[in-house]
Amino acid sequence: MKTISIIGSTGSIGTQSLEVARERGYKVCALAAGKNTALLERQAREFAPRLVSVAGEEEYRDMRARLADTDITVEMGDEGLCRAACAEEADQIVNAVMGIRGLRPTLAALQAGKQVALANKETLVSGGALVTGLAREKGL
Repeated sequence: MKTISIIGSTGSIGTQSLEVARERGYKVCALAAGKNTALLERQAREFAPRLVSVAGEEEYRDMRARLADTDITVEMGDEGLCRAACAEEADQIVNAVMGIRGLRPTLAALQAGKQVALANKETLVSGGALVTGLAREKGL
């Protein structure tokens, strides 16, 4: 069974990726979102990832309260985004994060040897040489 991590899970591409995961029976090991904690909670309860990450302190407190009855680890900020992108059990990461914020987790995932499904043009526009060079170096 394929295991994936989706960063940007509450956006259009992220929710479509979860539809594919549901239809194909993929395991979701990590989810990351910005501020939409209500939708992230629903996603976390359905897919039971090991980890979820949110944008900031306010969302972090909210998600911890929302998921207090689960074993799901809640992270935040860029570090949490990168941990979700590098989830050990993930075969592949779907990067649906908007803007340049997607570059760092993409590089972290590649460095960890993860296949990256990139739905974020800014990552390639701003760091294309870094991304493609690292992917080539890692044989991905």
